[in-house]
Amino acid sequence: MSDIKKVLFLAFPNAGEQDLLAPWELFKALAYDLSGQGETLEVTLGSFEGGTVTTHMGAQLQTEKVSPQDRYDLLYIPGGIGGGAASRDPQILDFIRAHHEEGRWVAANCAGVGVVFRSGILDGTRFQAAAVLGRRLRELGADVAEPRRAWSLLPDAKIFTAGGAATVHPSTIALVTHLFGEDRARALAATWDTLPLHGEALFNPEGPVSHDDETFVKGLQDGMEKVFLPEN
Repeated sequence: MSDIKKVLFLAFPNAGEQDLLAPWELFKALAYDLSGQGETLEVTLGSFEGGTVTTHMGAQLQTEKVSPQDRYDLLYIPGGIGGGAASRDPQILDFIRAHHEEGRWVAANCAGVGVVFRSGILDGTRFQAAAVLGRRLRELGADVAEPRRAWSLLPDAKIFTAGGAATVHPSTIALVTHLFGEDRARALAATWDTLPLHGEALFNPEGPVSHDDETFVKGLQDGMEKVFLPEN
């Protein structure tokens, strides 16, 4: 039985739809399966403002209002264009730090990794990042893994980092594997067609190597890296 009983997917203005909703949906599906076995997993799509949060493509999501004093066993920070503003939001950064300092799990994908980096909890830790942020993070002193992988799970630090939107679904299966066991993760992956596509790599603590087109990535970074992670 897992120690993870409460999970928060933290929404903020201009969060990425896939980055936020794909892992939230998988965890909601897991919660449903667990309920049939007499176990409880509380999965919250929340924000500090509560109510409607508009994503970076304009979808309007209804979120539960959460307090900076609330605590969860797993805090998930998504990416999206809004990650830039979130990386300068003291309330979000303090919330991340508090969870880490209290020995709780912190997970992030895409630009959410930049938000977590700005909180300071990744100092001295090698982690994964989306292609658009790799150069910027290294310039800021981060230890970004090379070669870049789709995800990385650090059990001792209770930190999980993943790349851009395409990594979000498989990386969530990897996270579920560690937190809830391979049997449950395998059933979830098979149900959602993730297993036939990605295979056994889903159950590893590190994801597959990402094969970047260096020329394209440089152009992406030149145009977008300071949008996703602006100056402090």
